[in-house]
Parts: sequence; structure tokens; C-alpha cells
Amino acid sequence: MIRFAMIGCGGFSRRYHVPTLLADADVKLVGIFDPLAGDAVKALAAQTGARLVQRLDDLPDADAALVTTPHMLHAGHAAAALERGWAVLVDKPFVMARADALHLIARAEAKKIVNAVAFNRRLDAGCRRAREIVRAGGIGAVRFVQTIQLGYEKSGWFLDPALGGGGAYTGRGTHMADIVPWLIDSRPTQVRSRLRAGPPGRADLGGFIEIGFPGVECQISCIEEGWHMWDEIRIFGEDGLIELRRPLAMPTGWTLRWHSKRGAALEELAAVPNEGAITAEFLAALRAGSAVSCSFAQALLSVEIVEAAFASAANGSATVAIGP
Repeated sequence: MIRFAMIGCGGFSRRYHVPTLLADADVKLVGIFDPLAGDAVKALAAQTGARLVQRLDDLPDADAALVTTPHMLHAGHAAAALERGWAVLVDKPFVMARADALHLIARAEAKKIVNAVAFNRRLDAGCRRAREIVRAGGIGAVRFVQTIQLGYEKSGWFLDPALGGGGAYTGRGTHMADIVPWLIDSRPTQVRSRLRAGPPGRADLGGFIEIGFPGVECQISCIEEGWHMWDEIRIFGEDGLIELRRPLAMPTGWTLRWHSKRGAALEELAAVPNEGAITAEFLAALRAGSAVSCSFAQALLSVEIVEAAFASAANGSATVAIGP
């Protein structure tokens, strides 16, 4: 039996994580930390017998924790779980600062605790196939990557800088900061960014990030306006193109189209929904010691890229180097 504690229990966690936890007969939800619990959270606690608490320290003992609180709170909440010896799954974005990421990585490694960040695109069938094609040289040398993400939350804690940490860069661009280096199997050397400021006291409106890799340029457009929740990646090689796109009607799952140098379609894959896959993988890692798709250490680069993007924008779009 795996005793599970939820640190935060908003709509996202109830949609993407809770069904997988409840469907597993060997998982017991023992505690829920939610200082502002609504009716849905109270109903979940009553259904599972989990202790609903308003103070983190009042959570009962557990084996693992899921951290799904506002972005700016991830670092403190993940650290608290690690100090209690719990395995930790953190929703994206991992944390907002490189220093916090390094601290959590060191603590998890020192305690030999299973840790993961819920970058679910790494488990998507289309994204995995795209990575295979790139690594096998299917489009030749990669030269240019372009991503477009349109739309962001219109209300709620996401738009409060003290909780959300930033707008579209933080909530959506962080996915691209993780998946692009993973897809092309390369580490960037520099970042330059132009951020579109929001009204006073409100998170930014997103912006544009340029990432330089050895021999590869990447442009990330991540703004609030446009075709709401549009999500696509194009990887251009010397000998072909890979297009990844999330259907608008699907919260997860990416279509793949692989084109030859002359534009002929070589392969197409339909989007496959994978809600709960990252939670199931985490449970498997707890049981069998299997690897997770994205550990704290593997999520570090996404933190570095987003942090560099904000730093560049704050300094007149100056280029910010990313070390090895």
C-alpha cells in the first residue's frame, strides 16, 4: 500500500492525477493540504477518508506526495515533503529559480528519494516518435525549431505574480523549455527574450524567446492572444520536417507529421490522450524502482531557460548565457 498525500488539490490535480490515484487499489490517499478547500476538495476527502488540513505540518505520515500548489510555492512545499522522507511528484513548472532547483536536487539525492516533475509531453506518443526520428537522422541535421503557444488563463491565482510567478512563460512556455532540448537532444548555450508587460500587479502577457543551441536556432512564441490554446512545434532539418500539434479539443496528446525534404508525407500519427500517464509512471517508480521520464535533475534545464528568459527581458532583451 502506498500512502499518498496531496499538497494542493485544485482543478488541475483533480482532473489529471486524482483519477489515476483512486483507480489504484494499492494507493491510499491519507491527507490533503488545501487552506482554501472548496466543495469538490471536501467531497474528495470524505470519499477517500483523507485528512483535510489547512497547515502543511498537520498532514499525516505518507510515503509520497503530489505537489500541485501555485507555481511560486512549489519550492517550499517540495522541500517540506522531502524533509519528511516522502517521494515527490511536482507539477510543472518545477520551481521558479535555479537555486531552488539545485537545493531540491541535492536533498532528494542525499536522501535517495524518488522524485519527478510532471512534464507529461515526454510520455506522449507523438513526441516520443519525433525524438526517435530526430535521433535516427530522419530529417538530417536539425537547424531550426519553432514553437507557437497561444492563450493563457484569464483569471485566478495564475495572474498574481506572487503566486503564479509570471504569465504564459511560466504556465505554458515552461513546457517548451523542457521538451525542445529533449526532442533534439541538445543543450542550449544562450537565451534572449522580449516580454510583454501586463497591467500593474498582474502577470505579464507572455512574449517571445530565442534559444541558441550549437548549430540550431529556436524561436518560442508564447502569448495570451490568438487562437486560444493553440500548441505546436515544428522541427526543421536539412532533409525534412517534423510537425507536432495538440488538437484544440484535446487537453493532452499530439499529432505527428513527418515530411521528406521535398515535402512528401513519410509518417502520420494521431494524437493519443495520456491523462494520468505521468502519475502512473510515478507510482511504478515507487513500486519497482523504474526510471521516471523527468526527474528533478532533468527538469533543471527548463528552470534555467525560463529564468534566463525573464532575466533577458528585464535587461532590454540582452543575451543571457546558459552554462554547461
